[in-house]
Amino acid sequence: MYFFDRNSGPGNTGSESVTHQPIKCLKKVLLVDDDTVTNLMHRRVMERSGLVEQIEVATDGLLAIDHLEAMRAQNGIQPELILLDINMPRMNGFEFLQAYAKLDPLPLAQQIIIMLSTSLLRADRSRAEADPNVHRFANKPMRLEDMLNFFEDYQKYAART
Repeated sequence: MYFFDRNSGPGNTGSESVTHQPIKCLKKVLLVDDDTVTNLMHRRVMERSGLVEQIEVATDGLLAIDHLEAMRAQNGIQPELILLDINMPRMNGFEFLQAYAKLDPLPLAQQIIIMLSTSLLRADRSRAEADPNVHRFANKPMRLEDMLNFFEDYQKYAART
């Protein structure tokens, strides 16, 4: 188990009370992004944290949907967390969300989607936040603190379902 002190690090005045929140390891994360460098950076952040057992990559939304369907057919491990880019070839992030909404919800019950983007368009953020399957919209690249927040989000969500 990993403990992350949200109040430590640069900018901490020392006056805040220090709280440790346990973060359990995730079995599987699916990165859905066509940018090789971004995938490498995000993979490194997760590997260095030691909080993810398995990291898989799909370079577009269609490959991601195919992966989710294959895991379901094989009774394989579904990703608990999906990090989804907006702009990709063949099937972009929003098209992925439309296809995802049509999947059997049972194996997806304890899964959250974080939409990641470099887009500064307010319309992209609003559209992502309006989708019931998107848990959060965040800017790329993901840093360790972002990842820890996503993991905490997942654990809070999983505890409710």
